Amino acid sequence: MNILKKRKEKELLKKKKENRERLRQDIEKLEAEIQQTETVFNLTTDEYLLESAIFEHNAQRAKMNYLLKLAREI
Repeated sequence: MNILKKRKEKELLKKKKENRERLRQDIEKLEAEIQQTETVFNLTTDEYLLESAIFEHNAQRAKMNYLLKLAREI
């Protein structure tokens, strides 16, 4: 019984580690996307592209807030 319990604990720890790593990668990828959106915003003068960049940035920030909330819960 003790061996099964230890094996299960190891599996749970492995899954947690994998989830943290996946979450870290998602956050890093989103940070790069936010930087790219900010670059578009700073370099464009077209009002439609500016509006698009603003909407995209707001969506990205909302997603980042969600990912950071998940990270705090892990």
